[in-house]
Amino acid sequence: MLRKQFATSLSRLPDRRGCARLRCRPVANASSLEAPERTRTSFHHGITYTSYEVNTAGVKFNTSGVRVLIDPWFVGELSFGGADWLYAGRKRVIGRDTRVDLAAVLAETDVLMVTQGLDDHCHVPTLEAVPNKAIPVVTNSAAAERMRPLGFSNITVLAPGQSTTVTGKAGGKLRITATAGALVGPPWTPRQLGLLMREEVPQGERPASLYFESHCDFDASSVSAAMRQQQLGAVDVVVSPVVTTLLGVGPASYELVQGDRNLVQLCRQLRPKVLLPLMNHEMEASGPLTSVVWQRGDPAVVSELLRREGLDTRVEFPAPPGEALALAL
Repeated sequence: MLRKQFATSLSRLPDRRGCARLRCRPVANASSLEAPERTRTSFHHGITYTSYEVNTAGVKFNTSGVRVLIDPWFVGELSFGGADWLYAGRKRVIGRDTRVDLAAVLAETDVLMVTQGLDDHCHVPTLEAVPNKAIPVVTNSAAAERMRPLGFSNITVLAPGQSTTVTGKAGGKLRITATAGALVGPPWTPRQLGLLMREEVPQGERPASLYFESHCDFDASSVSAAMRQQQLGAVDVVVSPVVTTLLGVGPASYELVQGDRNLVQLCRQLRPKVLLPLMNHEMEASGPLTSVVWQRGDPAVVSELLRREGLDTRVEFPAPPGEALALAL
């Protein structure tokens, strides 16, 4: 019999990444499941998620042991095209209150995933600091063009609809399918990547699955096709913004990130057990462009919003930056 839903945290000594705590949470609610559908939650079948703020995250798939690092930004500030006089972004915690040993993080990483060619995803100062340029990379063509001159030599380029399998240091495997993600620019611009990931595990094990897309902007048919490729009826975990970030003034503003507009549609399509909000609007910024960048939406009401829409997805906010959150599935 499943125990009642609970939340607890386990303290441990700080490791080299600055992750001082491991917070463990099961995700199934026994009272909401009919008896024939009940399955035992397990941290073995689950993921461990570490937010490093903005778009950067580390994910360990617990059954296979495969570890991925998404959109790494650890070194210096953020600017676009080097125009820091126009806009300069800084993380609130990582690199300030919490120091991260980039070499230690990378030593535990099996594959880098870079979802866009833009600077807040393909952060060149951080990529220049990567000591092992032979680390496996999964990305799109725009980011690959920026990474090859830096010396990266083991790059798999995916377009929406394409898949690849990566093997971790422990021998586990992860199947990755690219989806059509954010449209950044004019309508004829190629979409950036969303990524649907699913463990390949021995018979009798339950593979964990996760969808990551950093703008909550997606092509529904592409997502459906990826679900069919991965033979998934639903996804365990979705990582997505829940707040919309806009550029401009008033009704003419352009939606850079579409969290509060598309979130319900995304969850209806993927039917996740867990939604992990990607809080990529939370950073400090300076420069004249900041006067026309603003947000819409309230993360605090997301659980109620999904409930009103008839979705039983559980919302779990990440642990503080640099701390690992273990989710049993």
